[in-house]
Amino acid sequence: MRIFGIPLFIALAGIGAFAKVIDKTVVAINSDIILESDIDRFQKKLQSKAFQELFGGVDPKAIKSRDTVLQLLVEETIVDQQVRRLELQANDQEVEGQIRAILKRNGITQTQLGERLKQLGTNMEEYKTGIRRQIERRNLIDREIKPSLEVTEEQLRHFYLQETASNGKDVQYHLAHILCSDAKKAQTLFETLQKAPDSFEAVAREYSEDSSTATSGGDLGFLSLSALSSELKKAVPKLAVGTVSRPIKTSGGYHLLKVLDTRASDFATLPKEKKEALRGQMINSEVEKKMMLWLERKKAEAHIVRMGEKQ
Repeated sequence: MRIFGIPLFIALAGIGAFAKVIDKTVVAINSDIILESDIDRFQKKLQSKAFQELFGGVDPKAIKSRDTVLQLLVEETIVDQQVRRLELQANDQEVEGQIRAILKRNGITQTQLGERLKQLGTNMEEYKTGIRRQIERRNLIDREIKPSLEVTEEQLRHFYLQETASNGKDVQYHLAHILCSDAKKAQTLFETLQKAPDSFEAVAREYSEDSSTATSGGDLGFLSLSALSSELKKAVPKLAVGTVSRPIKTSGGYHLLKVLDTRASDFATLPKEKKEALRGQMINSEVEKKMMLWLERKKAEAHIVRMGEKQ
């Protein structure tokens, strides 16, 4: 039986709580320090069966590296500092409420949960600590990350089309292309189009070596992925409407592709609830990327000193 938590970052007990005075300081982060014993304890926690089943989200292979574990610990420390600074700490009522929701979702009692925790080599207090930290990280995301994530109808449609295509369903793309036999010429045209993207039709008429489409500005009409070569099939779903690809090499030459439009017959008729679910899915898919950028910015702002390095 797997007990599902909220897989947001790493839910572990705070660092430094049981560090020995004789420990060697490895990294100082603002007013906090990371000791050798902190790294050892953190690595064991990440590798434990309890953590992997209850919280997960960390590649077991990656945490064999001490440098990777230290990097994660640095990031955890910065997150903790920001939670305190922004006063986003979770209270006992929130923790208990989250546990009640987990029990209900999994159809188990608190006694059964306690027995499973014992089997995993942990206890309810440690589990509550993990839940508390998850809630705090969710609070941080809601405060710092999600307000910047806006999804337009066009972005939602593009996301839906990508999801539909990945599920093997038919999506059609209105494509235009410029064909060149020479790689340097294709690169030069790509750079020209980057500066003047609206000139695609004119450039296609003048320079495309596909005589059957050059006169129409390279227009290929609506095509399914199944009608494209393997190289183009990989590239097209990644292109947003109106963007031009880098030169794509195929057996026929070098293609510059532009997606003029996309269509899936059922997007316009999707119910509101389905669209909102897709919007949430799209936002969640962007959270991790935005969080990594946020972390890099906070690390750059923090005073981080590795022992032995010049301050």
